[in-house]
Amino acid sequence: MNTAIVLLGSNVDADQNIDAAKDRLSEFFEIDLCSSRIESEAIGENYVTPFLNEAVKLYSDETSEETIAIFKQIEVELGRTPESKKKGIVPIDIDLIFWNDNLMRNDYHRFPFVKKCVDEIR
Repeated sequence: MNTAIVLLGSNVDADQNIDAAKDRLSEFFEIDLCSSRIESEAIGENYVTPFLNEAVKLYSDETSEETIAIFKQIEVELGRTPESKKKGIVPIDIDLIFWNDNLMRNDYHRFPFVKKCVDEIR
């Protein structure tokens, strides 16, 4: 069993989209812990509205690559497209931050809101 810590983020209907993502994730994985939700400012030229973020600790029988593929599938199901991202609209973003205690994305060190959410459940 693999342990993953992921960060969920949304800047449109954020509470509903994060809840929907967690519901879908629970169909594939066992969810153990969830952080509190925090708002972060929009970073980047495209993004004009703040994001809501939440970290989730889950268990996966899949490889990290298979797990990420499931995340991408859920993102598409919940309305994320390359076009929407170009417009600064992100219904849901699911990023793998830690996999079995191995850092997978430098976002943990780059963005204080990522570290804050992740450290709540790590």
